Amino acid sequence: MLKRITALLLSLALFFSLCACGEPETAPRAEHELVITVFSLGKADSILVECGGSSMLIDCGEKAHGALLLRELAARGIKRLDVLQITHFDRDHVGGAAAILGEVEVGTILCPAYEGRGKEYFSFLRAAAAFPGLTAVAEPLTMLLGTAECTVYPAEDPSAFDAGADGFDNEMSLVTMLDFGGGRFLFCGDAEKGRIRQMLASDVDWSCDWIKLPHHGRYSKQLARLLRKSGARYAVMTVSDDAPAEEKTLSLLTDLGIEGFDTLSGAVVTTFDDGTLRIATETENGEARK
Repeated sequence: MLKRITALLLSLALFFSLCACGEPETAPRAEHELVITVFSLGKADSILVECGGSSMLIDCGEKAHGALLLRELAARGIKRLDVLQITHFDRDHVGGAAAILGEVEVGTILCPAYEGRGKEYFSFLRAAAAFPGLTAVAEPLTMLLGTAECTVYPAEDPSAFDAGADGFDNEMSLVTMLDFGGGRFLFCGDAEKGRIRQMLASDVDWSCDWIKLPHHGRYSKQLARLLRKSGARYAVMTVSDDAPAEEKTLSLLTDLGIEGFDTLSGAVVTTFDDGTLRIATETENGEARK
């Protein structure tokens, strides 16, 4: 059902798709500014990346979050997404995708190269069928998002994971590294210890300044290895009252000198401008607090 094509063809398709977009409806972000908004959706992921007039939405939360995300995009004047990326097909990542695709123009849709099982996955596929830019990422893919370079990494060896196991979808998560203005930002989906082990065994440079922790900050020895390898200074977790950050993870961040943020009380907004990184949490009334 999902097509596998070479990384070269993927890159070309993305290049022409991104270049085809017209002038944005509202004033674009300055070319020297990157804004990452990790939305507050409880134990679910949706992350908006804006750079140089281009935008990418990574994941869409649960089905019930679709309307909220549409309001958030509208509030930012975003009527077109250059890229919609679904890291994997668990319902708390793909659930709201059909609603987004029903209302927002999308240039390119990226997803992992495996078939999901849940009803939210099939709703996503039906909605995505109307778009020519659906791409299953089977090889590392590098593209430009505005003035940022973005590389998307699929699982290095999918055959190492049991397709019938509960954690299979998580292990198949797309992982994204974004390079912009001397800063590096790592988005880990719900990668679990097997996937992280593969990441660390590869020759990819995972060093970064900022990391969206995998799997809502669930602790493992592999997470500890990844954080040490990354050298990150800031970490963001998507959590809820029922599934807060694990104490072991919080202790790990403290031990490594990493400043941690979570989405429990509001969206976490990161701005990177001329080499200066700022992070604030939005309150319910839209105000920001450090």
